[in-house]
Amino acid sequence: MSVTLYPRPPLAVMAATVLAGVLLHPPGAWAQAKDAFPNGCVDCHTSTSKAGDTRLSTHLKEWMNAIPPALLEKTKASVTDPSKIKGKHPAVPKAAAATPQSCMTTCHRRGSTMAPPFATLMHAVHLTGSGNQFVSQFQGQCTHCHKMDPKSGAWRIPSGAEK
Repeated sequence: MSVTLYPRPPLAVMAATVLAGVLLHPPGAWAQAKDAFPNGCVDCHTSTSKAGDTRLSTHLKEWMNAIPPALLEKTKASVTDPSKIKGKHPAVPKAAAATPQSCMTTCHRRGSTMAPPFATLMHAVHLTGSGNQFVSQFQGQCTHCHKMDPKSGAWRIPSGAEK
């Protein structure tokens, strides 16, 4: 399986997408819609999901032995030097306390050379590959992970304790 990561779309394309969303869903409609995943990762990756225990701390324990081949391929595609990815995740103490903030501020920060940057890795994992559950079950909906403050327009990735 080959993973192709596309470059970020031009700013004009991103702005047009956001503008279309605003025109189709005026701010008054946003306030009425209930967010099923207000805490992002920890609201989807739970111990009681349909797929079983999908908490990141549970996956991390498995990945310390071996990262599954399909995920390893996406991981290697997310870094400039794939030879640095050895197929196992190092131990992470207290990862469950602040997911994904603890990931983004330590190893997977923007510009990281020791691990795939969080955004690149998460977009590859959640938006590429045949049979991708995030795409088939959640239609790749950006706002399950990315939250916008309707007052300031600022985007953020929520973080919290695992459930």
